[in-house]
Amino acid sequence: MVPGRLPSTPPRAAAAVVLVVVGGAGFLPLFGGPGYEHAVASGVVVPSAAAIATALEVSRADVAPLRAATRGLAIGGALALVAYATALVHGLRVGMCDPAGGSLLFLLTAGFGALLGGLWGAVVGEASRTSRRRRLRCVLLALAAPLGGVLVSVARFYASPMIFAYDPFFGYFSGALYDTVVDVRAELWSYRASTAATLAGALLVAASLRREGGRLAFVPLRGQPAALARLALGGALLLGSVAASMDGAALGHWQTRASIARALGGRASGPRCDVVHPDSMLPADAALLVRDCEQELAAVEKRLGAHLDGRLTAFVFKDAEQKRRLMGAADTSIAKPWRREVYIQASSYPHPVLGHEIAHVVAGSFARGPFRVAGEAGGLWPNPGLIEGTAEAASPDDDELTDAQWARAMLDLGQLPRMRDLFSLGFLGENASKGYTAAAAFVSWLLERWGPALVRGWYGGGSAPQLTGLGWDALDAEFHAWLGARPLPGEALAYAKAKFDRPSVWRRRCPHVVDALDRRADQCRDERRFARAEALYGEALARDPHDWHAQLDRARVRTGFGAEAEGRADLARVAADEKVPRTWRDRALEALADDDLARGRDDAAGRAYRALAARLLDEDAARTLEVKALSLDNPPARQAVLDLLVGGPGQPVDGWLGALSLGAWAEETHEPLAEYLVGKNLAQRARWTRAAAWLDRASDAGVPTARIGRELMRQRAICACASGDVAAIERVREAVRAEGSPFDGSSGGRRAWVLRLLDRCAPAPDQ
Repeated sequence: MVPGRLPSTPPRAAAAVVLVVVGGAGFLPLFGGPGYEHAVASGVVVPSAAAIATALEVSRADVAPLRAATRGLAIGGALALVAYATALVHGLRVGMCDPAGGSLLFLLTAGFGALLGGLWGAVVGEASRTSRRRRLRCVLLALAAPLGGVLVSVARFYASPMIFAYDPFFGYFSGALYDTVVDVRAELWSYRASTAATLAGALLVAASLRREGGRLAFVPLRGQPAALARLALGGALLLGSVAASMDGAALGHWQTRASIARALGGRASGPRCDVVHPDSMLPADAALLVRDCEQELAAVEKRLGAHLDGRLTAFVFKDAEQKRRLMGAADTSIAKPWRREVYIQASSYPHPVLGHEIAHVVAGSFARGPFRVAGEAGGLWPNPGLIEGTAEAASPDDDELTDAQWARAMLDLGQLPRMRDLFSLGFLGENASKGYTAAAAFVSWLLERWGPALVRGWYGGGSAPQLTGLGWDALDAEFHAWLGARPLPGEALAYAKAKFDRPSVWRRRCPHVVDALDRRADQCRDERRFARAEALYGEALARDPHDWHAQLDRARVRTGFGAEAEGRADLARVAADEKVPRTWRDRALEALADDDLARGRDDAAGRAYRALAARLLDEDAARTLEVKALSLDNPPARQAVLDLLVGGPGQPVDGWLGALSLGAWAEETHEPLAEYLVGKNLAQRARWTRAAAWLDRASDAGVPTARIGRELMRQRAICACASGDVAAIERVREAVRAEGSPFDGSSGGRRAWVLRLLDRCAPAPDQ
């Protein structure tokens, strides 16, 4: 043991490890430069390195406790600077997205964690001085606290609804892969305030200790008011830190099932579903959500040939912010199959993602392992393609094309991934829409070709080639042949290219910062703070010139609120650029036409609306264009469309004025288009019986286009299911299937969705 001296070899070795590991991680996408990913990587490596280096050093030196503690802080701080320096170097190499915000995030995560790691190392070094296996003991004990924190976070993830983690060492982990907005938030500030109290309290206690005969003892306190105050303050800070940890649910540092249920406040139950919901939700809406859950559960079980034992619980949050705060995922819906729980935001009936999340839980009934998901080693090495593809296939959405048709378009474009690659961790490298859709198409083909038993066997740990008797190449060939027989509209390829060309989050430029700026800009736009919105869109574009959302919405703001010529020039530039995805070019053309309509250039607006509607694949967008075009020769209709959908120069869309104008139009003319719009708006506000009456009147009079007819039937199906009108359900089902139905000649995805909805509400007599 070296009296009074601290050797420097362990910190140098630790610095080399940090430089190699964290610096090497910087070559990965998203890890270059200060930011969330770099902070997480540093938080995993640096505190442990600091703890080990400090423990090895302190255990060999006969130094005072305070000096050992300050040395630990110095080592932790130095290693944090090494990690931060690698971020700066990589940032200079690839460009920095948000140096100020990223640096603050690093300080509050890995920075504080490194200091705490060094302090923990000092404690370990003190406890390991007399051990015969001093070095081994130092390493194992130094790692025990950081690894123990990770184990606590994993245990909380497993035993509660939360997916996020606040940890003394690595700081903060958001948990949601597809939530790109990760920033410094109030919970992180309060968490690190507790860490600061721990550090300060530990230093004050260390200053109150001395070494006597190789043992630690308190300095004399009698007659020493400064020493007594120092110890009392240190103890109070440590107790305060412990109290903050115990009260973590109130501070947002952790949650439990019970704390989330208390925060939401409402509960409704059915035969098999429990719905925990905000206490602001109306009882009728809660009851309908329970029915939605019960019907989706039965439909998914039928599709997969499975049965879920026990009850299913759906946690329904008021909005994305409440969901992020209470369980971690803001815009991403989550299921935990091993807990038989799903976590979603409140939405209109039928809930757009409830069935998908329920499918994850039902699939867990035939999965293995502690997490009840597909993958190797009992799901511990997950197969995300199979997990998401099974859920998508079991509860398809209401897109215009089916998953199989979209996959056919990918095949024709040469973009369809190899299934061997898709059903592996390579799934995460794909655009989310592309990966989900292709995987769902493949699982749908397996369900049709071999039946649900094979899918259950694969999901439960089997091998697709072994279960089918075909290798991956042969499976690809048969799958491609099946896709080739799917009918595909001529315009599908252009829209598929736009849909699936968007890079995954791992390949985007500054996704966290850009998406956060877009979100703030959208909020400012909706709050009518147009100058600030324009500036924020500009900041997003400075980081990612291919942020089409920012390009389009900045141009819209300019066009409508103060810079018409500049805004129209921006829109025309987007519309004419062949490198811009087709969908965004079409939106730019629609924005130009909207400006023409708002300024009285109806002929130009009508030509643009009709041309776009004729070629658009997106059913909802094309139908809106048809409504706009149909309104041009009808003054009451034109005013309603302006108020509801377009706005005027310097005047944003106004829902109240739109409703007033729409009601006047419908009462004045009794035109079926107006009655349809009234019915649709009533349905969107859950006035099911009133909506049904208006929709029926519009149907009897005859709506002007097939697209409007299809949406009328879709809305009528929703009203019938929501109100439990079995006779109306059967009438709509017959109308959808009838020869000459508006669905004749359509692509088939939405027709299949409507029939599935009707079948789960009230099965057809022949089923």
